Amino acid sequence: MTLRHIVSWKLSGETLDERNAQAAEIVAALTPLVDTVPSVRALAVHRNELFDGDNFDVTLVADFDDADGLAAYATHPEHVAAGAIIKSHASGRVATDFTV
Repeated sequence: MTLRHIVSWKLSGETLDERNAQAAEIVAALTPLVDTVPSVRALAVHRNELFDGDNFDVTLVADFDDADGLAAYATHPEHVAAGAIIKSHASGRVATDFTV
């Protein structure tokens, strides 16, 4: 079994260009974690493409073996650093975790 972790963020930028720049910074911070955090089995980060302003702006989809793997990811120093970047840009967050 695999634990899938999905998180989406609303970004604080007032214009589309500002949100695009924030999204690019978040993508750049999260994408390398698939190679640097041992418990990550798969990871993808996506920028919303439609309905700007209505939809959330960025979504992370990450897979782990189990809840312990997710917990190890959450406390890994590189994830903590990425989280600080995200928090500096995010105005909202929603997440879900489930077994696939």
